[in-house]
Amino acid sequence: MNRILLVFAAIILTAPAVYAAGPLKLESLRAFDLGRTDQTMPMPGAPLRAEPVPADLLAKFNDTEKQLAAFRDDLNRAGYDLNDLERRARQMIQYNSQDYFFRTDLSRTSSDMSRRFDTSRKLLADVKNLLTLAQKAPELNKSARDMEASARDILRLTWPALQDAAGRLEGTVRSGDPAVIGYNSQWNAADISRYTRQLSDSARTLTADTKNLTAATQP
Repeated sequence: MNRILLVFAAIILTAPAVYAAGPLKLESLRAFDLGRTDQTMPMPGAPLRAEPVPADLLAKFNDTEKQLAAFRDDLNRAGYDLNDLERRARQMIQYNSQDYFFRTDLSRTSSDMSRRFDTSRKLLADVKNLLTLAQKAPELNKSARDMEASARDILRLTWPALQDAAGRLEGTVRSGDPAVIGYNSQWNAADISRYTRQLSDSARTLTADTKNLTAATQP
């Protein structure tokens, strides 16, 4: 009986030690698992390297950018010419006197507006071609953004400013005596109005296309 009591007492005395040893063993296992070096950690993917921009493509972007800026500046001068012609036409009608340079200047302005419309069509073709060649690159995106800014200025200059100036010029010329204002002046003024309307349409498309070009080159 005493032997049984001694065994029971020994079990009771060693239980806390076993219990205490359990968590230590668990912690040791955890520390071992965490310290293992044979486990491979996932590495972040290497960043994709941007494709180098071909020199000829960058040259095409820069050339079209310069042409758009030059076209914008040319349209500024067109506005001055139309306003000056309209002022001179009013003076001729008011004083019933001829301006012998007016007819020549009006015809030249009509030719200039025809040339500007042709330029706008060429620029539209150039930008559409760049859209098929575009790739995402900072240098191309910068050029495309400058093109978009020029295109917005071109639209602002053609509509409504240039279109309204051409309409006023045509109306003034039509109100004058052909013997004073010139028999061909009405036709030239009408051509100028038509070209400015066509320019406005081109400017709208040009603005949309350059905006798409900016998006297509955004890195």
